[in-house]
Amino acid sequence: MKQNAAFFILSLMPLIFSCSSPDRPKQNESLPADSVISEKKMMALLVDVHLLEGGLMILRNKGEQDGKWSHDAYRKLFLRYRITESQFKRNLDYYQKDPKTFAVIYDTVIQRLDRLRKTPLAKPNVWNKSKKPASVSPHH
Repeated sequence: MKQNAAFFILSLMPLIFSCSSPDRPKQNESLPADSVISEKKMMALLVDVHLLEGGLMILRNKGEQDGKWSHDAYRKLFLRYRITESQFKRNLDYYQKDPKTFAVIYDTVIQRLDRLRKTPLAKPNVWNKSKKPASVSPHH
């Protein structure tokens, strides 16, 4: 199961890393300490990025063009984390430069995605607090 999650993550990696931006740091450039996204936040962000990419992949498989969806979804995701696309890309590059830290981050991302995959979808609550079926009157 973990291998399937790892394969899924690795299959999405080119999508994330293919984004080119003039705002990305040069190979020997570092980020100012106040602009580094914490490892914990980066882990959560990457989980959401992979979930988003999975959803967009479903749209593509259904034959829908995801250009507008993709732009809007990423804009909302970055707003949720209070960052810009540029900050995300620069931080992704920053963490990639430290393979040990990046491996720890992605191990956690894979574990979280695997847990989510194993979590059953919520079922509607058809029982009241006393665990007895709710009474339904057929004449209402």
